[in-house]
Amino acid sequence: MQLTSLQPVTVTTVWPTEAHHFTPWLLANSALLSQTLGMDVELEAREYKVGKFSLDLIGREVATDTPVIVENQYGPTDHSHLGQILTYAGGTKPTTIIWVAESFREEHRAALEWLNTHTEPGIRFFGIRITAVTLAGAPAGLVAPLLELVVKPNDWEKLAVAATQSGAAAHTPAQALYLEFWSQFEPSAKQHGWTSGAAPAANWWSMPSGVSGASWTVSWATFGGRSEIYFGHPDPAVNLTRWQLLDHLRDQITAAYGDELFFDALPEKKGCRIEARRTGPKITDRNAWPDMLTWLVDSQTRLRTAIASVGGVPNTVSAPLPADDVDAER
Repeated sequence: MQLTSLQPVTVTTVWPTEAHHFTPWLLANSALLSQTLGMDVELEAREYKVGKFSLDLIGREVATDTPVIVENQYGPTDHSHLGQILTYAGGTKPTTIIWVAESFREEHRAALEWLNTHTEPGIRFFGIRITAVTLAGAPAGLVAPLLELVVKPNDWEKLAVAATQSGAAAHTPAQALYLEFWSQFEPSAKQHGWTSGAAPAANWWSMPSGVSGASWTVSWATFGGRSEIYFGHPDPAVNLTRWQLLDHLRDQITAAYGDELFFDALPEKKGCRIEARRTGPKITDRNAWPDMLTWLVDSQTRLRTAIASVGGVPNTVSAPLPADDVDAER
């Protein structure tokens, strides 16, 4: 075994500019940000207009579908960017506010910590330090980005466990059961790289798909278990378009999955879904949990593979297509 050492790389060597290099890179790497925060975040757009100003990045927390904003800064933090963050927060009403910088002055750390203490419990401020490293003696260009969480809400490790909950001060008996069940599902989900989040105290768990407004979801339903891809974009027309593109390929997807799938446009609702079902088990029947856990992992794995086999989750945002035009769009 040969040991070596890490060597720092200047941020501007990796990303020459914040606006044109680092911010687009972070937009494309939500997974790394999610790992740092311990919650699933999907970044959706950059240079998001807030009045006359432009926010670096906006997205959402997958589990709660609530807004996330990110402001990036090269060099040490300053008062100007702190003011910008608060301005953007006022215009977007986020639950998660993230400030990314090369270094944090102590007074700005203190300001974020004060905000975490004195704002509503559902509002969270994070400070993340961006650095880059390479290995001593490594080939030129071999660089790893590092995101270090330097400011977080008080007891964030505990809050992260409850990040997907409804905000109730105490769990109901049903919520406690769901939390216990999903805590057993969590290790497999993380081993597969499906989530960076924590087990919810709810009947469902949504995980990022890499496409804004679409999520892989597992849940307990009235009939038993559900494993699905769910289209939940704010625009119902976008959901229908994405669903139609896959519905047109339902025979191929079903064959690749290897069992029955339900393609449901949910005409009375704004979302659409493609799901596998397991009829029978109830959350109150603990004896059914082992089989349910196995089925959820297996069905999610096969459903993801089946949809990947036809090109993956569509990311189109156009209006619904006439049936004859689906092939052309695909």
